[in-house]
Amino acid sequence: MMPLLALSAVLALAGCGGGESKEPLTLAQRVVLEEDAPGSKPDPIEKGQQTADFDEFIDALSELAIDPDKETMTEVFREAGFQEAIADARFFGETHSMTSPHIFSSAIQLQSAEGAAKALEWLHADSLKPCPKTCAVRISEFEVGGIPGALGVRRTQSAEDVEAIGREGDLPFDSYQVLFGDGAFVYTVDVHGPPGSVTEQQAEEIATALHSRVEGAPPPAG
Repeated sequence: MMPLLALSAVLALAGCGGGESKEPLTLAQRVVLEEDAPGSKPDPIEKGQQTADFDEFIDALSELAIDPDKETMTEVFREAGFQEAIADARFFGETHSMTSPHIFSSAIQLQSAEGAAKALEWLHADSLKPCPKTCAVRISEFEVGGIPGALGVRRTQSAEDVEAIGREGDLPFDSYQVLFGDGAFVYTVDVHGPPGSVTEQQAEEIATALHSRVEGAPPPAG
């Protein structure tokens, strides 16, 4: 894991936007859109969630995170200066189903680049945790090119692994998650689907498209 101070420096530089000013973006414009993932569609069931309420955010993150310690999580995001967050889902295919390849993305606005670095560090650490209960998930990391300070995590569960531990109801899957920061924002992009339906390259391309669009963009005034 990249040291926090080094990561903070990367995020601060990224927040400068390379000297090219961009138009402000709302939080709803900072999740993956069709232009970032051509052919994807809004999930008709898992609707996007957005909140500026700290307690509501913590409750939602508690459900989405792998194995959170709620007390520690609350402390981290309070000290990081939580402002607002959004989570969204899209899918690939003609019709939606549980097994359709999906893209889950989120954006969290913190008080500063340093706060964003702390939040990113916590999210990355959680993404590397095993399931809180027995499961067959295998976890590894991959390098993400083209996005300063980006982190890549793969979580996968094969049909053979599920059968080996005898857990009924578990489905095999592949998940490639890219996490990155830009200024006071932290972003996550998770491409998820049945084994063989999603790839590391696909996750990188979608995350890179999102990064190119949001990099250096300030929030709306007021």
